[in-house]
Amino acid sequence: MRHLSLDFRRRACPAWVGAALLAAGLGAAALLGLQHRQLGTETTLAEARLRAQGPAARKKVYLPVAGRDVQRVALELKVARDVAQQLGMPWDELFRSVEAADAPTVALLGIESTADRQRIQISAEAKNLDAMLRYLQDLEGRSLFSDVYLHNHQIQQQDPQRPVRFTLSATWLVRRQDGPT
Repeated sequence: MRHLSLDFRRRACPAWVGAALLAAGLGAAALLGLQHRQLGTETTLAEARLRAQGPAARKKVYLPVAGRDVQRVALELKVARDVAQQLGMPWDELFRSVEAADAPTVALLGIESTADRQRIQISAEAKNLDAMLRYLQDLEGRSLFSDVYLHNHQIQQQDPQRPVRFTLSATWLVRRQDGPT
């Protein structure tokens, strides 16, 4: 095995290097302080001008956009509109209605929705086929849903109780809330 030699002694650097670094740091801090003070003054003046202008200052401002950035901005606006539309949906009403269905032997596994088509897809597991059919009938009878269809079902053979997993879809008769536009 080779002998490992570690030398932890520091080499001394000239004192002027430390003094120069300290001076540069203090100079940079002073410049940043002056810039911060100037920006604070400008901000205060701008806020005062806006308050003085009142409601007239709340007009739309259009910023110049480069040609290829127009498509990116349009896409971002579309995504923002979709999010605003999703936020305006009465999700609580949907969840309460689905959960309130008279089906103690049905467990919800998932709910998916597309706001534009107003269709929901529910994945669930029922104790047996009769429970699944009662759940479908219960949803059909609710005023919040129409066109309730069973897409598929499968008896879980590996489970000794043989539950039925199924997927259904329905039209969600949504009443949109007034949200951001």
